[in-house]
Amino acid sequence: MSDLSINTEGRYKLNGQQLNAPIGWSDIRIKASYEGDNTQPSLDIEEFTFPLEARDIVNKWISDGLINGVGIFEGMPFDITLFNNQAIQHSFKSFIDFTNGYKDFKEDGKVSVSVIRDNSLDAFFDRLGGTSYGYLEEIGVITSSNYVDVSYVVEKKFNLFEILMSSIVLYLMVKELAVAIEMLANATADVAGLSLGGSVFPPTAALGAALLAVLKALLILAYVVVLLAAVIELSKTLFEILIPPQRNHKAISLREALKVVCNYLGYGFVSPITEMDDVHYLPSNPNLDEKTAGGFISVTKGTQSGIPNVLDYGYICEDMFQLCKDLFNAKLSIIGNDVHLRSKNDPFWVQQSTWTLPNVLINTLEYNTDDMKSERLLSFSIDTNDEWTIDNYLGTAYEIKTDPLTILRERAVLLKGLDDVKFQGALGNRKDELNGIESFLSDVAGSIDAVIGFFGGSTTFSDKIEARLGDLKQSNNWHTIPKLLYLKGSNLPLNHREIWNAKILYEKYHEEKSFVLNNRLGQKIYYKGVEIPFGFEDYKQLLDNSYFNYKGDDAKIMSFDWTIGDDKAVIDFWVRKIYTNNLKETYIYPK
Repeated sequence: MSDLSINTEGRYKLNGQQLNAPIGWSDIRIKASYEGDNTQPSLDIEEFTFPLEARDIVNKWISDGLINGVGIFEGMPFDITLFNNQAIQHSFKSFIDFTNGYKDFKEDGKVSVSVIRDNSLDAFFDRLGGTSYGYLEEIGVITSSNYVDVSYVVEKKFNLFEILMSSIVLYLMVKELAVAIEMLANATADVAGLSLGGSVFPPTAALGAALLAVLKALLILAYVVVLLAAVIELSKTLFEILIPPQRNHKAISLREALKVVCNYLGYGFVSPITEMDDVHYLPSNPNLDEKTAGGFISVTKGTQSGIPNVLDYGYICEDMFQLCKDLFNAKLSIIGNDVHLRSKNDPFWVQQSTWTLPNVLINTLEYNTDDMKSERLLSFSIDTNDEWTIDNYLGTAYEIKTDPLTILRERAVLLKGLDDVKFQGALGNRKDELNGIESFLSDVAGSIDAVIGFFGGSTTFSDKIEARLGDLKQSNNWHTIPKLLYLKGSNLPLNHREIWNAKILYEKYHEEKSFVLNNRLGQKIYYKGVEIPFGFEDYKQLLDNSYFNYKGDDAKIMSFDWTIGDDKAVIDFWVRKIYTNNLKETYIYPK
């Protein structure tokens, strides 16, 4: 506990050089706030003031930026080692932050600076907020090897007129070809009959009749060949119009998207969330297909890379991390050299805690009634440029309504508020079956392939139609909202909407907010303004993990306020504790 608060001495190093203690170091105040229920805090540390030699070292670091040094935009290492007469010692590694509160008092010969903790979440998120995926791709941190191919088709909702017209044209084509083949067969039979001497005419007349029959057969054959070529060409044209070709997008898995950023910033990435491997981020696609003068597609244009476009949510790396936190109700922690992303209900957080609360008298408590929202809504985006995200809405949203079980006066009910969790991406839609026109064309295509094969040609119209099954489908090649796709290989599995939807995300990751489910896990009691014995060891432990056990229940520090030279701190914390059973939940799964 407060083993290093009393009779404590310290050693201080600036950029590896040992110096005297900063002015008034023992009165420096540290405020820690665990915002967003993070396990590691956002720190507000009062400025350190360095005199004389230390001031010179600080200012030289800045001026070296003019002569090949790193300069003002890289923090200078600042290490503190505290020890007492019991030979207990602890080290705290940090950096001087020249961008926040630097003041050089020339007449007084001192400089005032703020510090940031090494491996702090604050510093990590500051870097994320100033880094884009476009930049990482530009410098080669992200390459094509980080992406996966996504096979997709553009399938709009056909209207009845298109189906009717295509049916008539194809019917007339095939009917005419069938009639021509029958005529050719009859003409061939006539030639065969004459050649076997079946004519009743004189020899000269018979020879003329035979020549006429052969000529007729040749003309019909020529007609069939020309008609066959026309059928093939017209079939290709109709298939291009009515059944656009298979295409490919580039996407990136959520794990890969976060891992490359962490690696770039000098960290590893750890997450036990299995969906991080299977769910892929597909950026919006601003690209239009290249077309011929006749209006037919010559070059398809899917997404060229898997990173977000500059206007997409997620283009700034911080937003991609926030997207994953929102999806999986997760929080981040830096442990050693690794960034951990884990859901809030992961037992890892409690299992890794080492801090214990001293036995102190607590006189006041509060309830976390502000966390009780009568309406909770989880939802993916829809894309007006992709009608399938609207037509197949099931899985896009999930609603949880909380009401009292027993009510005495309806107007006195105190439940209120909305927790609106928006996932910044749309769900994908799988091509599970042939639509009406494809079914018709598939039957016709089989006949065309057979007829053309009979004459020695080769087409695969039927196979091309069937090959589209299992692909991602879009009503428009130009989609404006990124998609979050659950993939196996390059395709959406048949059950992708059953295992990746808003309801599943609530049940797996967001239920911990519930005041009803899982033994009413969301109910907590707050204890605020509690004064406790506190020292440097407490500070170090709470920097890494703010969970602890309080009288058999899970508890967590929300904030602490500590003056370095004191042996006490003021803390706020919560404890999981049930305080009402008079609640019920209703679940709505919009279609």
